[in-house]
Amino acid sequence: MEATGLARYQIMESLGQGSQGQTFRGIDRASGDEVAIKVLRIAGLESWKGFDLFERECDVLAALDHPGIPRYIDRFTSEQSGELFLVREMIEGESLRRYVETRRPLDEATLVDLLRQALAILDYLHSRVPPVIHRDIKPGNFIRRADGRLVLIDFGGVRISLSPEGGSTMIGTYGYMAPEQLHGEVTPATDIFALGATIAALATGREGDKLPRKGLRIDLSEVMRPSRLRDVLGHMLAPEPGERPPSAADVLTLLGDDPQRAMPPRSPRAAPPRAEARDEAVDEHALAVGDPLQTLARVPRPLSIIVWLFAALVTGVLVLVEVALLPAAFAIFRALKREGEGEERLAEQQREAIKALREGRRSFQALAASTRPTTDDDDRRGG
Repeated sequence: MEATGLARYQIMESLGQGSQGQTFRGIDRASGDEVAIKVLRIAGLESWKGFDLFERECDVLAALDHPGIPRYIDRFTSEQSGELFLVREMIEGESLRRYVETRRPLDEATLVDLLRQALAILDYLHSRVPPVIHRDIKPGNFIRRADGRLVLIDFGGVRISLSPEGGSTMIGTYGYMAPEQLHGEVTPATDIFALGATIAALATGREGDKLPRKGLRIDLSEVMRPSRLRDVLGHMLAPEPGERPPSAADVLTLLGDDPQRAMPPRSPRAAPPRAEARDEAVDEHALAVGDPLQTLARVPRPLSIIVWLFAALVTGVLVLVEVALLPAAFAIFRALKREGEGEERLAEQQREAIKALREGRRSFQALAASTRPTTDDDDRRGG
């Protein structure tokens, strides 16, 4: 029987720690290949949001297929520790952040090449249905392979955007995040801004938050000589989203490229339309029409605070059951059965149980979001 989970992978040295988990170098014992393994420790989470974002990263990577994005390999849970694991392709190369850390500005030809490659990746993400917004574009999240090919990593903050409305959890890095991210608004233009700030940082050898500014606008005239690239970056870095190029193809047009020739053919594969990935600010439509929870979502204050506490508690319990108790229970069932007896049926039952738990958790998450104490009464009533 083929090894699965921790039995299949050998975890080695740490590659880095992020807000959504720690990443390690690993070995896939089944293939002998090196892999990157991201680990999320449930015990260290302050809320279910980290769990949600980790699940979303797994789902999104599994649905993407592009040479500039790490290939999804596997996901699993440790029944003993309650840790979640995401296994993806290991990307060897140099982080673009090294050029900023060592204050080594890149020449314009290299910058334009990197910009074109990054735009091809964003064009692929933003053309998904619905669009996939990375939300944390920065030099440290790009790796340049030895042959010059660029790869975008760390999809821990990704959002599947079905609505331009604000209210989502603020994710991003100061100096690179667009102004609208401060109040949770996210569109493809948000990633366009962050990419512009990334290229500006590589052009100057300065971190994004150290670039000169005039008001909300980054003043490139102080740190870059006049050029078409500087003009394009100026458009990408417009403080107002509506003043930026709305798509990667539009940025290429500003560069003087033909987007039809520059962009590779788009894959028809769509991002998974997961309910909880719509937006962190779950509105009333996240609860099914006629759902009994809909009534609880509209109770007046101060009763709504009690409902919010109840929903948050149930959400936490369901996360615990899904991550720790359910896998442990099925592990016991497997141990009691004779080898190979009803294994496929047991696996199917486990998948159905996990699906039911997740559907219940999402309903209570929506209830908690709609009754949280910081939500205005008008917002709870739908305007």
